Amino acid sequence: MKYLLYLLTFAALLGTATLPATYASSNDIAETEEELAAVPLSLQSRRYVTKARPKLDAKVYFIYQSRYMCPRCVAEAPAIAATYKKMKGKGAELVMLNIDQDDKTAATWAKKAKLRFPIVSPTDRAGIPFPYNGPNALPCMVAVDVYGNKLGEAGGTEVADFLAKNWKKFVKEIKKEEKEEARDKDKD
Repeated sequence: MKYLLYLLTFAALLGTATLPATYASSNDIAETEEELAAVPLSLQSRRYVTKARPKLDAKVYFIYQSRYMCPRCVAEAPAIAATYKKMKGKGAELVMLNIDQDDKTAATWAKKAKLRFPIVSPTDRAGIPFPYNGPNALPCMVAVDVYGNKLGEAGGTEVADFLAKNWKKFVKEIKKEEKEEARDKDKD
């Protein structure tokens, strides 16, 4: 176990850490449009380690995969928490898929890092499609609309910047598309 911890720490320092095989199974990667579309909906019926729950009326969902034992995850957490405060209730939702070993570890980290957004229990994240295909496995984030269309993704030290720079942009783009669709329907 000690050897594994050293190995993971070394890999994280090099910036090449990847998910353990148990977390990176093909069952957790969305491959079809139906699986992508199920992402926002499948988040509603999960167990969470925080009191927060995903909003049903969000236009964009940022799905964030992270864990306490990841140095980059811990480093990115304060910036992500700060951005969540700004975006909460404004059309975007952030949900973390925690991949720690148990609920206690996940809840302790959430409390210590003041993570107030919805964090899915590590014991209840199976079956949630996570369509990330980037090079850095942790932390990583995918943005999807309510239909499951992937809007963007980021990994490693780019996650906090990706969220901060894109949440308003994605919400604005989707609202614009909705207005255009409504105008087109009115013309018909």
